[in-house]
Amino acid sequence: MKKTSILLFTLSIILFYSCRKEMGKPSWDTHILAPLINASLNINNLIPDSLLQANADSSLKIVYQNDIYKLSMDTLFNIPDTSLNTTYPIPVGWTINPGQLVVSNNLQETTYQLQGAQLRKIIIKSGFVKYTIKSLLHEVTDFVYSIPCATLNGSPFSINIQVPAAVGSSPGVYSQIFDLSGYNFDLTGINHNKINTLFTSLSAKIDTAGQSIVTGPSENLVIENTFYDLIPYYAKGYFGQNTFNIGPSVTNFSLFDRIVDGTVKLEDVNFNLNIENPIGMDSRLFINNLSSINTNSGNSINLSNSIIGSPININRASESNGIDYPTYANFPLNTSNSNIKPMIENLPNKFGYSMQIITNPMGNISGSNDFIYSDKLLKASLDMEIPLSLVANNLTLVDTLNLTVSNNNGSQNVKSGNIILFANNGFPFDASLQFYLLNDANTVVDSLFGYTNTIVEAPLNSSLRVIDKKLTKIVIPISENKMSLLYNTKKVRLKVKFNTSSKPQYIKIYSDYSMDVKLVGDLNYTVQMQ
Repeated sequence: MKKTSILLFTLSIILFYSCRKEMGKPSWDTHILAPLINASLNINNLIPDSLLQANADSSLKIVYQNDIYKLSMDTLFNIPDTSLNTTYPIPVGWTINPGQLVVSNNLQETTYQLQGAQLRKIIIKSGFVKYTIKSLLHEVTDFVYSIPCATLNGSPFSINIQVPAAVGSSPGVYSQIFDLSGYNFDLTGINHNKINTLFTSLSAKIDTAGQSIVTGPSENLVIENTFYDLIPYYAKGYFGQNTFNIGPSVTNFSLFDRIVDGTVKLEDVNFNLNIENPIGMDSRLFINNLSSINTNSGNSINLSNSIIGSPININRASESNGIDYPTYANFPLNTSNSNIKPMIENLPNKFGYSMQIITNPMGNISGSNDFIYSDKLLKASLDMEIPLSLVANNLTLVDTLNLTVSNNNGSQNVKSGNIILFANNGFPFDASLQFYLLNDANTVVDSLFGYTNTIVEAPLNSSLRVIDKKLTKIVIPISENKMSLLYNTKKVRLKVKFNTSSKPQYIKIYSDYSMDVKLVGDLNYTVQMQ
């Protein structure tokens, strides 16, 4: 009996392990709710908050300025790099004693050609002079190099230089670069009767600690004096009577950068074309073309207004004790005098323009007292105020959101499930949403919705003001393949389309409007033991 019991127990153990080997690892199904996205969208997702201002009733308006064109100093004149190379021959057989002058206060002028500009004064913002001396004198030589017309805090630019003696036929060499930033240049020449002219001074003598020498053949001094990269901060003189054709060209317009599609009708648009002139120079401006360009749609609309093609006289600025007083010209553009409203409803991301500027159209009436500061330039800009009262048709915004999905190191496998979208809409718009899955290169690999959906608009009172948010729930079936993509996705691109087509009137947007978006995974997993 005892032997029989032992045999039965052994058979039971064998059968248990045999069955376990055939069954494999145990598993079971489970049901999990997983939050994926939680975000709140407001008007700032359409328009940057720095451009929005609230009215007294909390309705919003866009206040925006965009520079169309700035007249740079380089347009009026440009100071070229200039080299002065001078050779001072030394007579043969000349006995030169220590401390004796070889060159005495030699002055040298150079005059710039500046595109018709006649400058009397400049203050250097940045720039350099490179000074090189090659001496074939067989004794140490002391030089004084100066630019008497260039002063800093009232003191002229001046340096003392010691050049080593020549050795055989090899000259003694000195070379150094000096920073001229901040120096005030008088460009009227040695006798103060010229324009665009600077001058330098040079003196040289045998070093007092040296020995007397007798000069031989071919002994000389070679001076290389190079001014380069001179950029003025300030200039004064007469800038000439010139005509500059500007464009056709384009400038970026960032107001609607976050809107990628759709159309909008605006209740009102108030624009001003402003011209600010901080330059001490009269000008005459012709705007030949100004256009609103939407590169997404390919649509372009030219401004229609009496300002196009007409002369605009721009008065010169004034200055006193280094303070600049600009002049201004203002041209309102509104729905009664122009087509500015359809230009902005075009949702432009660029403005195109072509212009012509005539400088000093009446000649040198300032007596060569035109002036310019490098950081204060004539500019044309568009200043706008747009009440956010609109009709929207498929007005589309795009934003990128982080996605939270955990794969638990691959230990869970989706059998079936849904993605549930909860949209609590506080806008007076119907909306539709689409989520695009992005890879690590931010390239779209798939989308969540396979059909059109509608987020119901918020309810309004008789004043067309939202009184409460409206919740919409949408269930999105999810396949195993799509869930696998979700596991490898860190970001999604959210595209929202807004519509007010159910309401013929303009709808105001208020500062407290928003839409809360929540994406939840309702998923069935097969969980396996390790």
